[in-house]
Amino acid sequence: MTLLGVVMLLVLAASRGWFSPGARLIAGAALGVVLVGIAAWLHRKETARAGAAAVAGTGVAALYLVVGSATAQYGFLPPVVGLALAVLVAAGGLGLADVWRLQALAIGAVVGAAILAPFVTQGWVPLLGGLVVVLEIAAGVVALRRGWPWLLVVAAAWAVLYTALAAGIARSSALWGAGAAAIATLVVGVAFALYALVKREMTPAHGVLASAALPTLVLAGRLGGWGGAAVAAGAAIVMLGVALVPSFTRPIRVVSLAAGAIALLVATSLPFSGEVAVAVIVGEAIGFAVAAGMLRSRITLLFAAGFAVLGVLGAVARPLPPTVLALFPMPPFVRGGLPQQGALVTGLLVAVLLVGLAVAMLVAFERTGLLGSRDGRTALWVVAGLVGLYGLTGVAVAVAVLISPDRGGFVAGHAVVTVSWTVLALVLLARGIRNTPLRIAGLVLVAAAVAKLILFDLVSLDGLARVGAFLGAGLVLLAAGVRYAKLVAEAEQADRRALPAPGKPDLAGGVTQSQAGAAASSPGPGPGPHGQPQGQPTQGQPTQGRPTQGQGAQGQGAQGQGAQGHGMPGRATQDRPAQGLPSQGRPEPEGQGDRDTSGPPPESGDRT
Repeated sequence: MTLLGVVMLLVLAASRGWFSPGARLIAGAALGVVLVGIAAWLHRKETARAGAAAVAGTGVAALYLVVGSATAQYGFLPPVVGLALAVLVAAGGLGLADVWRLQALAIGAVVGAAILAPFVTQGWVPLLGGLVVVLEIAAGVVALRRGWPWLLVVAAAWAVLYTALAAGIARSSALWGAGAAAIATLVVGVAFALYALVKREMTPAHGVLASAALPTLVLAGRLGGWGGAAVAAGAAIVMLGVALVPSFTRPIRVVSLAAGAIALLVATSLPFSGEVAVAVIVGEAIGFAVAAGMLRSRITLLFAAGFAVLGVLGAVARPLPPTVLALFPMPPFVRGGLPQQGALVTGLLVAVLLVGLAVAMLVAFERTGLLGSRDGRTALWVVAGLVGLYGLTGVAVAVAVLISPDRGGFVAGHAVVTVSWTVLALVLLARGIRNTPLRIAGLVLVAAAVAKLILFDLVSLDGLARVGAFLGAGLVLLAAGVRYAKLVAEAEQADRRALPAPGKPDLAGGVTQSQAGAAASSPGPGPGPHGQPQGQPTQGQPTQGRPTQGQGAQGQGAQGQGAQGHGMPGRATQDRPAQGLPSQGRPEPEGQGDRDTSGPPPESGDRT
């Protein structure tokens, strides 16, 4: 309300002619300074600090009005001086907010300077961009010092808005000045955002990082051609470089990668068009896929998939449509019976890039853990495989037509396609002996090759090409069947050799399945016919049976107990063979040597 009263007073004085313009400006500046002084006096009391902030904000706003009127309305100050004074007023407000630790006062100072700036400069000139960049730097220093994220966001937002408008609508003569301000906005915004996110953990600074490249992209679109492409490529390099730093957090890298991908797409679309643009986009998709595989980053793979979708759709629409591969005379490859070398070379290049894209995506899927048949991920490598087959078909047909630009070349190319599909199916089957996805892909490709033979080659091809396609595919399928059966048999033999032989202990000291079954069928310990536990050897009888766990080669059932004779305890038997040989190396205790217990027990009088 106070500020509104000041404005009404100045308007009334101007309409009535009470004061000269200079006197009115001096009075307004004095009022602003007095209000700031009163705010400083009030702030000394704890209970008056809230009112002090309001008074200080009113004083700063009054000073902004004075500077704007002196520059834009009366022309007393040149634009450079007016902007310098506006920045000085903003710096004073920021300093006061820093001392008083009031983020609201700092935001008010920035907003006031930003609103005043276009009136001072009288238009969207490069000087306006310089003002808001300086204002962003001043506000950013305070924001990082005090940990005020929203002050940083507000200052960066005004800088991005004004520099983008200046780059978009500035006169051609002032375009490079606006471009310098846009580039400065990119550098300052990225630097402040990274410091705020890494050192101060200011989450709202992600918005500053995401929008920093916008004025540069507007400038690139305004320049156009290779100049604009260079500017956009520079922004893409900066943002993608941030995304590749492994020490940064995942949100930072995702935001930077998104901004860099958009900048790269702008850089691609400016100098290229038509088929060449499609080829470049597919190449960029390959680059993203390679980076995703090297970094094992699914986020990078997501952007690779986005570029891949754009590239594949563009390839199918322009340089390599399905009609080229299925019909003759194959427009635009052949027109009026004459081959179009430019279209053929471009189509061949795009087809080769599609094959490379499919391979790169499959490798990236595997390295990021997405290549498998679980969780519905089968569709990923199926789609990549279809793209690769489409590109492989285009390569074969384009090369054949380049060599022989007539129907003979067309049908020969398709015969080669059928045979190459069958060979690739053989490779997948050979590699898929123990890999289910590859084995399924090989079987599906075999079915696709057979379907192409019946549905396309039998109808479209004729003469020697048809015979060659059927013979070649048939021989390859026959060789594939023989080789696949041999590989399966070898794999089964290798699995059988890996198992331990029946009746022999394995190398780890365990038992075989036959021994385990014999042990399970043997009676457990219990009173035998002579009063001894069953399963334990008597004195003088060789120790037989399998070794028990943790006891080495000991008699069956002798866990922690030695050979016992007629109920007399003995020591634990050790170093005894497990295959029925006499015990060696350890003498029996005196009076308990080997006895023949195979006959009936002795009478009580015959005991020794």
